[in-house]
Amino acid sequence: MICLSGSGLANNTKLHIGDGKDKMKLKLYYFTGTGNSLVVARNIGKEFAHAELISMPKLMCVGKEIVIAGDIIGFVFPIYFARPPAFIREFIQQAHFGDISYTFAVVNGGGLFGRALHQFSGLLKQKGISLNAGFLIGMPGNHPKIASIQRKSPEAHYAAATVKTKAIAQLVKAKQPGKLESKWGFLGHIIALTAFRKPYQLSLIKKLDSAYWVNDNCVQCGNCERICPMQNITDSQTKPRWHHNCINCAACYHYCASKAICLDKEDPSFRYKHPEVTAEDLIE
Repeated sequence: MICLSGSGLANNTKLHIGDGKDKMKLKLYYFTGTGNSLVVARNIGKEFAHAELISMPKLMCVGKEIVIAGDIIGFVFPIYFARPPAFIREFIQQAHFGDISYTFAVVNGGGLFGRALHQFSGLLKQKGISLNAGFLIGMPGNHPKIASIQRKSPEAHYAAATVKTKAIAQLVKAKQPGKLESKWGFLGHIIALTAFRKPYQLSLIKKLDSAYWVNDNCVQCGNCERICPMQNITDSQTKPRWHHNCINCAACYHYCASKAICLDKEDPSFRYKHPEVTAEDLIE
């Protein structure tokens, strides 16, 4: 993984909540572009007396050896093309794992989930780690095509997610092993292999940013350059440029205040971000 500029210090947020009786320590590694995964991680962390939230992309950009170990380790990330994002695959492959008591994952999205958690479990097994439990959470889709076919309102998604994250936290506290959840399971996996083959291949070589272009609304504010977790964007004197180190988070697109960044031929007016997450949250 190459980060193009800056030191990119990991965005570690420590939460100390509770009466101190709960001595379990939780480390949550998250990947977010629109804030959905960050909110899920925050809500789970709030249920623990000691929780640390760690941005996986920013941790990669530090350039140091990644060592994952601890009492309870969680991974929170969105699903792309009914699979774990290509970035997650790379992160796990580069990480070194120590002693862990309990490992779980929470994935979210607005489209097909398929057997994404089983695939993620396979990545961990290659590193000698067992995934003790895996959970699915529906969230508003952040792609125009997905958003156009969703029937549930964003508010309904948020309400259901809040309830489920509390339930997940209780299961995790008890270190309860559980079946890996799936939706559209093997059928979703087959559909993804055929329908999403090309974009997934582009994500593997980090060239999904080829779909972005900039209209005349651009005011050269530099926000896209700052918000990109991989420092993949440089804001020139005219328009931002992408350098094919894209991990498909789409933060630059959704957080463009002037709606200047457009995604392929989709409706440039569509933008989505979780209402509890600001651009500053992602930049910090």
